Amino acid sequence: MRATMKTHCNRWSAAILAIALGWAVPSLDHTAQGQHAEHHPGPGDSAGSSNAPGMASSEGIGRGMGGMHGGMGEMGEMGMGTSPPKELYPSLMSLPDLPPERRADIERQAHERLTKGAELMSEGLSALSSSVARDDYVLMQQATEQMREGLTQFESGLAGHRALAEGNAPRDVALHWFKGEMNLLPAGPGQPPHGLFGLSWFHYFVMMLLLAFTASMVWIYYQRMRRADALLASLASGKQELSAAPLMTGAPPSAVSAAPAMVARTPATSDAATPLVTIPAGRWSGQLRVAKIFQETPDVRTFRLVHPSGGDLPVLPFVFEPGQFLTVSVNIAGKETKRSYSIASSPCRRTFCELTVKQTPSGLVSNYLHEHIQVGALISVSGPFGKFTFRGHEAPSVVLIAGGVGITPLMSAIRCLTDQAWTGDIFLIYACATIQDIIYHEELEYLVRRHANFQLTITLSRETSSAWTGPRGHVTRDLLTKAVPNLTTRRIHVCGPPPMMEAVKGILADMGVPPDQVKSENFLGAEPRPAGAPAPVEPGEAVVTTTCRFVRSGKTAPLPKDKTLLEASEDVGVNIDYSCRQGYCGVCKVTLLSGQVTMAVEEALTPQDKAASTILACQAKSSANVEVDA
Repeated sequence: MRATMKTHCNRWSAAILAIALGWAVPSLDHTAQGQHAEHHPGPGDSAGSSNAPGMASSEGIGRGMGGMHGGMGEMGEMGMGTSPPKELYPSLMSLPDLPPERRADIERQAHERLTKGAELMSEGLSALSSSVARDDYVLMQQATEQMREGLTQFESGLAGHRALAEGNAPRDVALHWFKGEMNLLPAGPGQPPHGLFGLSWFHYFVMMLLLAFTASMVWIYYQRMRRADALLASLASGKQELSAAPLMTGAPPSAVSAAPAMVARTPATSDAATPLVTIPAGRWSGQLRVAKIFQETPDVRTFRLVHPSGGDLPVLPFVFEPGQFLTVSVNIAGKETKRSYSIASSPCRRTFCELTVKQTPSGLVSNYLHEHIQVGALISVSGPFGKFTFRGHEAPSVVLIAGGVGITPLMSAIRCLTDQAWTGDIFLIYACATIQDIIYHEELEYLVRRHANFQLTITLSRETSSAWTGPRGHVTRDLLTKAVPNLTTRRIHVCGPPPMMEAVKGILADMGVPPDQVKSENFLGAEPRPAGAPAPVEPGEAVVTTTCRFVRSGKTAPLPKDKTLLEASEDVGVNIDYSCRQGYCGVCKVTLLSGQVTMAVEEALTPQDKAASTILACQAKSSANVEVDA
């Protein structure tokens, strides 16, 4: 191993000597950068000193040479205690131009430095070889320092010779050296520049790194935007506009049995959790796919709608509150027709929503859904709409009174409250015609068994079978008193056919229930009178026909007193957009230009709308001629 080290050290010594001699040949402007820091003149050697060393003074150069030689002579005994002599370049900056009579003296001193430097390098190389043979690392380091100082002396003497031989002023020599150290020298004659704009390869390398980094950042941003667009497209096949909504809580799917098409709803106890995903809340429009169809009663079906893309439990592209509704749009005989249906499922079930639809003989959309829509079909919907909601924070208990298919928005609230294990009392009074007309019958009985705070009362008005042992008839004051203790202190929601709702609200008022505790909504899904059908006329009543002029369209339509502006517009082909036809969504807002109208429901109108003569076409009726901007 020692022989190997000796061989390597000999090679190092030869290489160092070759490098030293190679460094000594280049011109004055290529001195090593590290030497400038080590040999820069200190305060005691400044140009202002009367004995400043340098080429301008033989005494100074002799003193510098003597000091160097003395220091090298003492190196073996004192180590590196002495500071190396200065290079001539910084000193030349402070000297005046040399007169001709001093050139010979300076040339002699430069020659002495060349000689001394060569001797020092030779002695250092010999010392290095000797120290390697003895493995004396201290002497190796001293020999290296001696060679370095010899090189410094040799370079300064060589620079002085070149400066005198080329006729350059010392100040110019020093300035040339400084520019070389700072890489500020222009390309010489016949020497090509470093490249475009005279930049070095290092500059180009840094710029390429920066460009590569910028390109990678742009690429990452582009990929993220593509992923965001893909996610948005997968969440919604239509457009969304809205503000952030609170995250719904995941919950088990509703109590139903699996079936390929039309099946009866039965309890189940699946515990599969819905993934938590934040979706913007508010109005949305697009298509949903029919995943299942449940036959609730002979004329009532529930359509379970899911995200059209399928996949592993994809969430709906919107969130809704229990009690809100969606507007379904279908194309019948080449004409788009819309109807609104309450969402019956719980908003806690994020992967689907359900619309329960009753088929009526004259119902365009309900007949279409029952007769033409099958599992796998796509349905265009928009929403959700409506303010007939209850989530549990509005009151400590709730009384829900439903008639027929009006149970659908109330069922959404029941499912939501039980999904979240709400501890308040829930009372449901449900009025139907017969046993077979009870929607969600089996699930309601299942919820009663499972949740002690859920109380169910069902009354049948036309049931003749002795199999029914529960209450019979319509909702009465006596029935409400027996079913709900302390009724006047509780929040009440009523939904059903208009006659039933008016009767119930009258009973509640007689019982002393404050009006602000009663919330009501006409059950959605009721079909309007077909376009062009004459309004019914009471016996003995004179037929008085008023008109509605649609100014922007240039059309005029008859307007019987019981016909809405929306229905009149459909008679003459004026396109007024609409959604719920119940006065809750506000899609059918138009401006009343002349005349007066009455509206049964004005939920969608703000005070600013009313001040601007904005009306709801689906609710506006009039007994005199009117003009609207449509």
